[in-house]
Amino acid sequence: MALSDTAIRQLKPKEKNYKLSDGEGLNLLVRKSGTKSWQLKYRFAGKEKTLSIGTYPTVSLKEARKHKFEAQQLLTQNLDPSSQKQNDKRELKKLHDGKFKTVADDWVANQLPRWSSKYAIKTQQTLQNWIYPKLANIPVANISSRDLLDVLRAMEKAGVGETTRKMKGVLECIFTFAIVEDHIVNNPATGLEKALRPVPRVIHQRDLPANMIGEFVHKVNGDTGSPVVRLGLMLLLYTNVRTNDVRQAEWHDFDLEDKTWTIPADKIKMRSAHKVPLSEPAIKTLMELKLLTGHQNWIVKSPNNIDKPLSENAFLLLLKRIGMKGHTTVHGLRATASTHLNEKGFRFDVIERQLAHVEKNQVRKAYNHAEYWDERTEMVQFWADHIDSALSEYIHQH
Repeated sequence: MALSDTAIRQLKPKEKNYKLSDGEGLNLLVRKSGTKSWQLKYRFAGKEKTLSIGTYPTVSLKEARKHKFEAQQLLTQNLDPSSQKQNDKRELKKLHDGKFKTVADDWVANQLPRWSSKYAIKTQQTLQNWIYPKLANIPVANISSRDLLDVLRAMEKAGVGETTRKMKGVLECIFTFAIVEDHIVNNPATGLEKALRPVPRVIHQRDLPANMIGEFVHKVNGDTGSPVVRLGLMLLLYTNVRTNDVRQAEWHDFDLEDKTWTIPADKIKMRSAHKVPLSEPAIKTLMELKLLTGHQNWIVKSPNNIDKPLSENAFLLLLKRIGMKGHTTVHGLRATASTHLNEKGFRFDVIERQLAHVEKNQVRKAYNHAEYWDERTEMVQFWADHIDSALSEYIHQH
């Protein structure tokens, strides 16, 4: 016998749970607690199953019958109503949990152990400044390639071409993560680089012409700025290290008797310790520095803060003061050494090891752990002698 709203409202709980049928498998379960729940009994693939529809009066009798009809329609299509209900729940969860910022934040959290703190901060700042204002609250399933292209082109228009290119890669990774997390099927960021303007190649390092090395050193030595900056740049020139290697060097990294500088793993770009042989001029430079900063940790400390190393722009400003900014860059001094040493017949592997370049060939990288210490020791002394000889020749001619 079919149920009615009046009859349902009058039902009272009993000592045990009991059911009343509305027909065609739709039942109302009255629990001893007084809760009234709709259930639909049906058979699928030869098995009896139960679909929970909701509680009364939140789900009315009319609505319960509507759900029953919809379930029967699914069964005629050979679809399981219980499975379809779970799919619908997942889709709703995707709309809530699958908002772009939620997915992006989860991806970032997943990547943090692989990233340097500097890269992590920069990536999150770019997302915050450029991407989240447009996409944060949109479910990833609703974001199209056109949506992403509009955001990236806005970045292009603002003149951040290189950042745009990098952010395109970040977006592709975020949406790949969304695929793995079952939010989407296709990646809308794939191929967008073809619709973006190409980023002009920027030449960051300019070799110092061979015939200008003597002039360069003469002008560095004559700089009237901080002697710490001058000596730090000369140490960089003699040892072929990177700017940050000098800036972040501490006195306990050096063994002047052994003529060795060990750059710790947490400071070097390669993420592994790098030993640098020291030439006689390099040791002389360090001894001069020691008179100025030997009582502190940093070999080239900040003039304004005893607890901080020299600023990133200190060497660049020196080049500008001595009129060399248009001829080379600080990093270009490494290229200058590399070019000259290659021309003088030193082995490529030895030069690359001195420069602490990461081996790109993975097979060679796996087997080549050689330090080439003796050859590098000979090479850095040759390079230092060449620098001093070029300086002497320049002074003699002028």
